[in-house]
Amino acid sequence: MTELGTRLKEAREQKDLSLDDLQQITKIQKRYLVGIEEGNYSVMPGKFYVRAFIKQYAEAVGLNPEELFEEFKSEIPGTYNDDIPEQISRVQSRKQISSTSSKVIDKVPIIILALFLLGGAMTIYWFVSKKDVAEEPETKLESQETEYDESKDPPPVQDEQKEKPNEEEQVAGETDNAPAEEEEPVEETPAQELVEIEKETSTATYELKNTDSFKVKLTANAGGKAWVAVRNRQGEKFVWKNIADGQIEEVDLSNQSEVIFNIGKSSDLAIEINGEPFQYPFNTGEVVQQIFTIKYTPGTEE
Repeated sequence: MTELGTRLKEAREQKDLSLDDLQQITKIQKRYLVGIEEGNYSVMPGKFYVRAFIKQYAEAVGLNPEELFEEFKSEIPGTYNDDIPEQISRVQSRKQISSTSSKVIDKVPIIILALFLLGGAMTIYWFVSKKDVAEEPETKLESQETEYDESKDPPPVQDEQKEKPNEEEQVAGETDNAPAEEEEPVEETPAQELVEIEKETSTATYELKNTDSFKVKLTANAGGKAWVAVRNRQGEKFVWKNIADGQIEEVDLSNQSEVIFNIGKSSDLAIEINGEPFQYPFNTGEVVQQIFTIKYTPGTEE
């Protein structure tokens, strides 16, 4: 195993990702991921793909691919002219040119038929699209006319304002001699609380209480990209992917009592709990990967 492969594998294990999980995230076949970790680049479909696959692997586990390329450039094979067939640089003989021309002529009827079928499909698609576009404005126009008719006759607000003082005076006159009734005190509903109950070197634990819901909103910063893993103690996964460039992911965890969050590149991701901003347990400028647990105790109504 190479030093680059060791660095990538350690980052993957820190994120609690298996090779199957990484294959699902990056869409790279598992045997190629194993080849990257072992430094066996001969299993790749071509040297051109080595850098591309390493870049995707690094981004998925929260590492900077450009820094890795610079640090381990001696381990990564070059890609110059590796996949160019030797035959391109050779001069074809007249016999080869004649044979190629004959093959092209034989395929002309097939090409013409394919173009004819493609033109017919595009014509049908054009007519269907035109029909949809023509029907849509009529629907919008009917909706606008309905809204206008409903709001055309506003209620006589001035008449109600004139009559209201008389009604208040009459009620005041009728109740001047009535004994004042004591108002019953209204119990205030306690506000939602998210309290930090434990904090270690790299993890923290919170308790969410005084609320009947546990809804989480994850928003990626514009131009940013963060790996997000949200699961419970039983291994059930609720969010398990990259969220990037303004993308929003919402998940309702109200039926969960304990949820574990693993955020890679936390500086690019904002979190809200029931509409309230969540403050990461560690400084995102110093700690890139944030791991924390939220224990949820549902509020009870009397």
